[in-house]
Amino acid sequence: MKTTFQYFLHLLVIAAGLASPVSAKGEEAPSATNPILPGFNPDPSICRVGEDYYIANSSFEYFPGVPIYHSRDLINWKMIGHALNTKEQLDLTGVPPSAGIFAPTLRFHNGVFYMITCMTGSPVRKGNFFVTATNPSGPWSLPHWIEGARGIDPSLFFDDDGTAYMCANCRPKDPVHEKHRNIWIRKINLETCQLEGPEGILDSAEYFSSDKIGSAKNFESPHQYKKDGVYYLLIAHGGTSKNHAVSIWRSKNPLGPWEGNPANPILTHRGDHPAGITCTGHADLVQAKDGKWWMVLLGVRSENAQSPMERETFLTPVDWSGPWPVVNPGPHQGRVDLVFTPPAIEQGKPIPTGFKTDFDETMLAQEWSIIRTPSTQWWDLKGKPGWLTIQLRPEQLSENTQPSFLGIRVTQPNCVAETRVDFQPADEQGCAGLAILRSSTSCFMLVVEKKGAGRMVSVYQGGELRASEPVSAKGPVDLAIALKNDQLAFSMKQGADSWKVLLSNLDASALSTDPGGKFRGSMVGIYASSRGKESQEKASFDYFNYSAQQP
Repeated sequence: MKTTFQYFLHLLVIAAGLASPVSAKGEEAPSATNPILPGFNPDPSICRVGEDYYIANSSFEYFPGVPIYHSRDLINWKMIGHALNTKEQLDLTGVPPSAGIFAPTLRFHNGVFYMITCMTGSPVRKGNFFVTATNPSGPWSLPHWIEGARGIDPSLFFDDDGTAYMCANCRPKDPVHEKHRNIWIRKINLETCQLEGPEGILDSAEYFSSDKIGSAKNFESPHQYKKDGVYYLLIAHGGTSKNHAVSIWRSKNPLGPWEGNPANPILTHRGDHPAGITCTGHADLVQAKDGKWWMVLLGVRSENAQSPMERETFLTPVDWSGPWPVVNPGPHQGRVDLVFTPPAIEQGKPIPTGFKTDFDETMLAQEWSIIRTPSTQWWDLKGKPGWLTIQLRPEQLSENTQPSFLGIRVTQPNCVAETRVDFQPADEQGCAGLAILRSSTSCFMLVVEKKGAGRMVSVYQGGELRASEPVSAKGPVDLAIALKNDQLAFSMKQGADSWKVLLSNLDASALSTDPGGKFRGSMVGIYASSRGKESQEKASFDYFNYSAQQP
């Protein structure tokens, strides 16, 4: 870190989602804080291999696709790579917002990791496929496409004899409701990538005419398990907003017929719920090293389903000592708590409070994400050592294209990002600086540009200029964007000057729209564009820092 932004008075020393250390004997029991994966990390799927836990999440139109996280204690997580990190694995060209990679499932069998997922909205190829690896950090194989696999949210299950089953959702031929979706299950030959044998169905039709599980809309995100000789099918339903829920069925046969849990839904935050969390659903179960069960799920840190982080990964205990799993037994049964008692936490781990880079490395940190798959490498860490250099290209954030933007996940509703940019614009088309966005229709930029004969620092909301301030003709400029709940502040400085606020209290509610309408959380990062004009210009960035802030 080569400079420190002082716009706010206090830094948050512990980011939400990280646990306190295990206390000594006789002291207060340790606690952990949800979410365990803060920021844009929806649709979690988890598996355990020996002492290690792994989670995969949806990535939609962002590249690389499907982040993989690792933990030894279910609380402290570290990104170790992505399952889809080459154009041959993931071509997102032309994919619209909130399409792309949906709902991965991560499983391990006979020394091999399997990640199965669905490509949506692509003009190149759509459908369900899986990739494999012997090391979850990669490399992963090229996609194995599964012909005839309908619907979205695919999952794999391995029976005791090694037989593999695939399940996903689908629209029935004769729907009883616009949101009528069924879950189908078939054997799959993972060598030939072919579905085989008869198909089992969990039909949601009957639940549209009863109140057994509440909202029966959109049966999705199925996961299959086997416990004590009984097969279980866990699904989400009700849509991804405030009616989201999780229910479970069981059978003596992997294809059904299925008996519903009388207590369904076993998880939902509809109606009365612990403060601070809503939209809970899309879950997966894992048995810990000590034999206890846990559930990972998505949720939104909000009372009204509006959050700049959108859907994040949460953790809650499960009692599966009886025939049915009970989520978070106790006063908040079937709900998720922000603070909970964790499993035993590993000692001696540093607690990250943000993201910092001086660009001294030779490769981009794996925390960075790009909007859609790049066709060329427009970033460079070697040409100007200690700096990141970005090519200005015609594409812009306000378009559904592949702009020169490197972003990280916004992990808190109160945070600040800062950078130092060295850019001498040749004309009024070029710009370079910082950006924070939820989508192409909700983006904010703080950029160095040229206006007339002078160099300016300007604030844009989409294509609308909101503020502008002249700076000296030469030399790097430090820029900072601060998010405080639903408001943004934009600041700048040069050299030893003090920070100057260009614009504050700008309405940022566009970053917190209903997750039922948009599936991705906000990103903040580095941006450069020649705004519709071909250009050979480049901008260089000395550092990038992201920190959580106190409210």
